[in-house]
Amino acid sequence: MRALTACFVTAGILGALSVPVQAGEEFDVTVTYMLEPSKQLPEGVKAVAVLDEGIKVEVDGDETRGKKWAKISADMIEQMILDSKQKFDTDIELVKRRQTGKVMAEKDLKASGLAEGNGDAKLSDVQALITSELNIQIETKKSKKTTFDVTSLVGGGGRGFGFGGGTLGAREAEAISRNLTLQCKFSMMDAATSKSLFEYAPRPFRKLDKKKPNPVFGRSAGEADLDPADAYIGELVELGTREFVSMFVPVEVEYSYQLESSSSRESQTGIRLLRADDYEAARKSFLAAIRKRPEDHKSLFALGVTSELLQDYDAALKYYRQAVACPKLDDDELARYLAAKDRLTAHKDRIRKAKKS
Repeated sequence: MRALTACFVTAGILGALSVPVQAGEEFDVTVTYMLEPSKQLPEGVKAVAVLDEGIKVEVDGDETRGKKWAKISADMIEQMILDSKQKFDTDIELVKRRQTGKVMAEKDLKASGLAEGNGDAKLSDVQALITSELNIQIETKKSKKTTFDVTSLVGGGGRGFGFGGGTLGAREAEAISRNLTLQCKFSMMDAATSKSLFEYAPRPFRKLDKKKPNPVFGRSAGEADLDPADAYIGELVELGTREFVSMFVPVEVEYSYQLESSSSRESQTGIRLLRADDYEAARKSFLAAIRKRPEDHKSLFALGVTSELLQDYDAALKYYRQAVACPKLDDDELARYLAAKDRLTAHKDRIRKAKKS
């Protein structure tokens, strides 16, 4: 009888402990839109070249990794310019880079004639050069989380809370988080004079990856449990690059978010409706959630993202601002909400309006 009772107690504790883990809903969402150029290229600038040796990249002091991302970044810039020309028939020509270190050393580009060009464009035709500086910082932190070991409940022994013949053992396990930060500066300069035509140095882009132990039977999480860092670096570098290129040619940009519901039923329903691509119904569910609890910041942020998916950018910005103003946000939440607010504030008037079907 005691063993049977202990089994029921074990099942009850497992159920109770698992509620916080399974109560919430999560969904990964990507917001996509086309940005119109914010600057007109100076008169006479028709051909540009990207200098990969002019791209400085630091990845936590890893020189080899930095060189790799310098080349990838230059490749991205070139490809985005070519894609825009193909899709929107922009009049800018791209001279593909060759031996760019020698180009940097030449003061008179017309005398150097080094690079093989795109179409009829040659290096001697270049009026502008693009260079970049990327600084990528990776910060890994560990913290302690409480997890419960219920294996001893029936058999007895151990420390913790006594139930029948056994105990509920509480112990600490490690959680791990990795914060990646990209600081970037892009420049377009006159090829003949090296004078800056314009520069782009946005606020740092950030990406957080974290893993924590399960509350029941949880083991410590380590770096092996995190996703590959280069995947996040690539996302941040592409993001910064797209925003820069969008300054002078039309470019499609995208931003990914992991949305989490609050504990409210309406918020959870909203996330499930997003998974079904029913954005209008999802918006109604999130609105119902914040009517009940106006400081439900998770529902407010999800409502902002949902409004963007519905191309209602004024409403989206309103909800991002409300989410930022909520009390008791942790550092990660505040950083994520602020980034979305600042991004849409900067982009709202540049987003190309989609044609009504």
